Amino acid sequence: MTAPSPYRPLLLGVCLLAFPSASVAQSLQANSSSPTSHGAKPGRRVSLTRSVEPSFNVEPVVHRFRARRGEVIPFVFEITSTGKTMKLDVKPVNLRQEETGIILHDQHSEPMGGVTLTSPTQFELMAGQKFRIEGTVKVPLVKSNYVSFGLLVRDRGIVTDVNNELEEGQTRAAVKFVTQYVLRVDIETGSQKIGNVDSMHFDGGQLIDREGMPYVRAYLENPTDYALECGVRAELIDADGDGVGDPARLYMPSRSALDDDKRFLVRIMPHSRLRLETPLSAAMVDGDYTLRLRLSNGRRTMIIADYPTTVNRHQFGALAVHSLMLPGQVSVIPAQLELGRIAETERMATVEITNLGSETQTVRLDGRDHQGNVLTTMKLSSEEFSLKPGRSKTIRAMLRGNADFESQWGQVAIAIDGNQAQAMPLSLLHAGRPETDVKATELQWLAPGAEPHVPHGAFVMTVRNHGNGYSPIHGSLKLAAEQGRPLALADGFGKWLAPGNARELVFALPPGTRAGRYQVRLRVGSRADADVADQTLVIDLTDQMLGLAGS
Repeated sequence: MTAPSPYRPLLLGVCLLAFPSASVAQSLQANSSSPTSHGAKPGRRVSLTRSVEPSFNVEPVVHRFRARRGEVIPFVFEITSTGKTMKLDVKPVNLRQEETGIILHDQHSEPMGGVTLTSPTQFELMAGQKFRIEGTVKVPLVKSNYVSFGLLVRDRGIVTDVNNELEEGQTRAAVKFVTQYVLRVDIETGSQKIGNVDSMHFDGGQLIDREGMPYVRAYLENPTDYALECGVRAELIDADGDGVGDPARLYMPSRSALDDDKRFLVRIMPHSRLRLETPLSAAMVDGDYTLRLRLSNGRRTMIIADYPTTVNRHQFGALAVHSLMLPGQVSVIPAQLELGRIAETERMATVEITNLGSETQTVRLDGRDHQGNVLTTMKLSSEEFSLKPGRSKTIRAMLRGNADFESQWGQVAIAIDGNQAQAMPLSLLHAGRPETDVKATELQWLAPGAEPHVPHGAFVMTVRNHGNGYSPIHGSLKLAAEQGRPLALADGFGKWLAPGNARELVFALPPGTRAGRYQVRLRVGSRADADVADQTLVIDLTDQMLGLAGS
């Protein structure tokens, strides 16, 4: 008797929801058309249009000053109407902070003293008019390197008039919006003495998986009455007490989109708890480590916390795209190499090889095309060398000469102490990039426990490369229930797929996934112009499928 296959085809109802692109609005309207004739069943089609715009703008939203304790600083905020006449209120407010770092106003506590408004606190703003909010702040005599004052500017909720006449079969809905701004005056005091800093502490630190890469996640708590601006770094410490790679700077999620050093400014308000994160890209071998967190004010370290951490590279699928880990604990970065003479490529690239072990290793490199021929169009600056423990060597890979073909693909074989060589995929683009031709099978369900790496079940899909060059593969699957936050799963992570080869993408469900109806959004891509799969499905995950009921 043939054993039943653990794979099941998904017989899914498809639900396609289409919404027009919308701008921000002050009203929400639904216009429904009457059913058509010609024997069609009775029904209505509803189209939604949505737009919201603020009734006034403020410049700036945040003032930032440097001042000493006790100093009085003037400030000005300019308000501009966007075309409506309204009455506005201005008042000082206390500030509170979300776990993500976002700062909001607190309606349930008294504002910090020191704010004096010299302009009216209630006024009327005519259409197209401007108004200046003016006042002063006095820097309090507190032991903190940072203080922040808040102002709440709020209108009375003007609603745009709408035409009361409706055509037959139309429906209208209106929503009242109120525009308000939380303005801030932030002040750096330059103080090196921080009150009750010993009461601040880290409340946990760990490595988590985010899209296949290891991320440090830490929580910082401030139970004091003082705000603080600081920097936080994370470092892995091995069993010998040595650091693995350079310390990584953590950031608040609210600043993750910034692309300069301001991203790493950690600002924690009084009586707040922050979540801090950062990717960890250092070369790591499996084993037990200490995750060390440091909070510092400039060069002064103020808080240190250690957390035991176990590293298993198989937990982080994207590490195989970032670095190779070879026998003898030798790391190679990058894990796949592209050289080219075409746009968006470079003729030379560097490969960093690091000995993370405790013994000297001999490393040999050998570049060949996919047919096993020695590559005459690429040169390595060094092909064989010894590498002492803890040392790194940088190899330059360069295109040379001319080629009679548009591209080549192959590999750089890397042997450690004569052991069987490991392959680093290699792509050489001389005159053009091969056309991407990747096909995918239907999405299937893999039952819980069918494979060791899917104890709770998984969605799976096979992709095959029919092209003439490597194709990076990345897949994302979002699982959204009627309630709760969507679950984001990923596989592939841009790892190259060789011509003629196939790979199974596995979107494994985490423990605790509940039965119910879900919307599944699947996207599998290769290069920017090549979508392999793009599907939106609605499915019922049953207790039986999740292994929560009988077989």
